[in-house]
Amino acid sequence: MTTFETKSASRRLVLGGLAAGTALVAMPAVLRAQRLNWIGASATAQADFIGQSLDFFAKRVGELTQGQIVITAHHGGSLGGEREHIEAVQQGAIQVATPGQGVLAGVYRPAEVWTHPYLFKDVAHKDRVWDTIRAEYQDDVARAARIRPLAAIPRMPRQLSSNRLVRAPADLRGLKIRVPETALWRRTFELFGASPTPMPWPEVFQALKSKVIDGQENPTALSFNSGIFDANTHLALTEHMMQDNCILVSQPAYQGLAPALQQALDQAARDMEAHIRPRVIAEDTEILAKVKAKGIVVTEVDKAAFTQAVRNLITEFPAGKRWSDRMAQVA
Repeated sequence: MTTFETKSASRRLVLGGLAAGTALVAMPAVLRAQRLNWIGASATAQADFIGQSLDFFAKRVGELTQGQIVITAHHGGSLGGEREHIEAVQQGAIQVATPGQGVLAGVYRPAEVWTHPYLFKDVAHKDRVWDTIRAEYQDDVARAARIRPLAAIPRMPRQLSSNRLVRAPADLRGLKIRVPETALWRRTFELFGASPTPMPWPEVFQALKSKVIDGQENPTALSFNSGIFDANTHLALTEHMMQDNCILVSQPAYQGLAPALQQALDQAARDMEAHIRPRVIAEDTEILAKVKAKGIVVTEVDKAAFTQAVRNLITEFPAGKRWSDRMAQVA
């Protein structure tokens, strides 16, 4: 058995145990004013905004439901990667996950729209788009995949870290860049000229240190908080994608709640977004200064060249076109 298979088997055992424990607690609890103990998971460090968002959401849910729903959060990929989290929510092993919006494409193909490069004008536009389409998008995902994205965990534009100066797509030639496990993400970096290497996030740091890969792409704060700049020396400000993560729950579990508890979950989601959005923006500026102070070479890139390289991507991946057209209507 390979190391990866051993890790996956261990995670399945942990998730299976958690599911069993949750069932034992939750079954009689439903009979007692629907008191539920839920499990939440993130693949990032607790200090990252994804971890912070899950913790804030969990705390707010407890407050708004007066303790009827208690969410225990597990961080740092201790329960696996984002794809495993989505599967675990569908199977009932956990109740709350925090995957990237685009990773949902594995179970809801149109979600790949969130990974289309250069989709939004800026961060403010990204947030307006989500606020506008949220309700119709949630319902469509729920019908198709039996999961419900309650909130967008705000993230800043994704930037590229490596050990090479990158200013244009030609500079990526030959670089093995870690990408999340989606076909569109792989194709984006192929068109940029790199050699994309799909990999779960918890494995990335060691892969960089051992030179299995040459670089990765993420919002600067996540890269910094995860120690990436102990392995990479350069940061290229590509801003190639603005993919938020999401607070995700099981649609059957959500439907099984009393209306007041559903409303509490929805309110906690809105409260999390309002709380985290300004903090993400402020921290991005602070983190970039820390990256520069660490001696990392930070470079601007030829965004027009990068945009041109992926100009026809929507024709190759049309599954998200309905949503990309809808997003284009939001000013």
